[in-house]
Amino acid sequence: MIAHVAEAGEGRGRVVLRYSVGDPSPTAIAAAVRIAHAFQAEIESLFIEDTQLLDLAKHPFVKELSFGGRSRRAVTRRGLERGFRASFVAARRRIAVAARAADVPLSERVVRDEPVHALAAACAQNGPWNVIALAEPFGSGSSEAIRDLFERVRDATGLVLAGPAARRMSGPVVVVAEDLERLPGMLRLAERVAKATEDQVLLALLADDETALAQLDGEVRLALADRPDIGIRQSMAVHGEPAAAAEVIRRLQAGFVIARFGGMVAPRDQIWRPLVMALECPLFLVR
Repeated sequence: MIAHVAEAGEGRGRVVLRYSVGDPSPTAIAAAVRIAHAFQAEIESLFIEDTQLLDLAKHPFVKELSFGGRSRRAVTRRGLERGFRASFVAARRRIAVAARAADVPLSERVVRDEPVHALAAACAQNGPWNVIALAEPFGSGSSEAIRDLFERVRDATGLVLAGPAARRMSGPVVVVAEDLERLPGMLRLAERVAKATEDQVLLALLADDETALAQLDGEVRLALADRPDIGIRQSMAVHGEPAAAAEVIRRLQAGFVIARFGGMVAPRDQIWRPLVMALECPLFLVR
């Protein structure tokens, strides 16, 4: 699927910025705004009161532990609702400031639902050209939740996220190419993202072994014969090791990375610890 966002007023999608619990990442918010600005799209802030957490509060054995683990207290429905409201107020302020500074149209909605179901409903309402952005930083155990999101939210073309180490948005927009088929669409996306800040678009070629890498390199160079403005910065055979792919990402010092979900950078069924530790900028995952 082509990674695309509908323009504001088109009524066929937008950037849906999901926020539920935890501290929002300023980099994730800035990345969502950058994507919306690149496509002249609007942002919808979707604040979700997670019914799964509210259901937990029904059980008296559920306790909240302090960060150091020395104290615990009961989890109550009223306390969770109060926490939701306080978090939403703080996140709303950050999102509004970022959207206003970039002149990006902003709307917001608060729903009480299971998070992935809420996203699926929001995207279906204005689909199919939506991009989802997660306001909270993702962690090493996020691959299963993100896989669930890609499988259940059909009216989204991609996902924008940032890890806990993401602080940088200046630098080249790097496309991680693993096959020739997706490359044209990923390059178009990269050029839109890079245009506003006049950043360079670079390629990183990844393959499982040296033979596949040599074939991919030849195919890509042939396809880009008339595009001297796009350079290949890095090529590596990773031999099925996500840590090797993550190291490529770290070395590139990108301002934005575009990669395929289920590929070598963001594998479908493996722990993302190497990626979480290496990623210092936002990541756009395409299907």
